[in-house]
Amino acid sequence: MMNRRSFSLVAVAVGLLPFSSCTCYRDTPEPPAKVAERPKGFGAMVTPRKLPDRVEGEVPPAEVEPKQALAPTLSTTPEPASLPENFPQDIPIPEGSNVMAVQHLANDARSVIFSTEGESPQLFSFYKDSMKKTWGEPTQQYQGKEQSFLSFKKGDTITNISVSKDPKSGKRIVAVMYYDEKPLPFPEF
Repeated sequence: MMNRRSFSLVAVAVGLLPFSSCTCYRDTPEPPAKVAERPKGFGAMVTPRKLPDRVEGEVPPAEVEPKQALAPTLSTTPEPASLPENFPQDIPIPEGSNVMAVQHLANDARSVIFSTEGESPQLFSFYKDSMKKTWGEPTQQYQGKEQSFLSFKKGDTITNISVSKDPKSGKRIVAVMYYDEKPLPFPEF
């Protein structure tokens, strides 16, 4: 006869059968197909849309004539430029400099771009020392190894001088921007 202890073990074993992990009696189903991972970061919520191959009335790229550039650019062989008539007489121009371009900016400002020989520290010192005599101390200045910047104010005229290196020719580019400061068209607060 079965003792009580054996009976208890059989009862517990029969009770655990429904919780068995054995799946030998049936086929294992295939795992679900891998779902594509959603992109993360900027634009993750944007659903990409398919663009039509061709819209009616659209001109294929081969038939389109190139448009003229929207922004003015310096050509590779610029026409010789000359100093504007209103270029301040007391702003020095390094010897051997060539005027590359003159840009007309907003509020009657002008930017004259020179190409010259020399190193950035020497050109920085040249402008700082020369301008100090007639314009006074710079209102702003920055001197780096390859670039420098000076700003001066005399009366209502503001002059900014930047020196940088042309990566193509290795020459120094000096840009002199000048304009007359005008009062704001509205009261300051």
